Parts: sequence; structure tokens; C-alpha cells
Amino acid sequence: MMSFLTSKLGLAVIAAVAVLGVAGWIYLEGRSSGGNAARADQLGKTVETQRSITDADAHGPRTPDDVDRRLRDGSF
Repeated sequence: MMSFLTSKLGLAVIAAVAVLGVAGWIYLEGRSSGGNAARADQLGKTVETQRSITDADAHGPRTPDDVDRRLRDGSF
């Protein structure tokens, strides 16, 4: 067994396994960082939507009379 690992073919197999392992690790890291970027982008959109909803609530009409007045004025 040890003679195979020290032969040229054995060293080539070890090198190929190491290269494939590193390539697989790089692929998986790139894939997870892409997923993290997508999650961060979606979180930013969610926060912006929530902020606009909160702003609309803060600046909206307070009473039914306010709603009527704003509908008549066209400023709703």
C-alpha cells in the first residue's frame, strides 16, 4: 500500500484528489456567499417596504372626516 502512495501514479491520484477537494470547497463557498448576498438584498427590500408602510401610517388620515376631506381634495 505504501509503495502505491509513493509511486508516480499514487502521487498523481493524491494531487488530483487535493485539486478536486479545493475546487469543490471554492464552489461551495461561492455558492453560499451568493445565497448570503441574495438574502441581504431581500432583507433590504423588506426593510424598505416596512419603512414605507410605517411612513404611510404616520402621515395618513386620522379620522373618517380626514379621509373624506382628503378624497375630496384629491390628496389621498
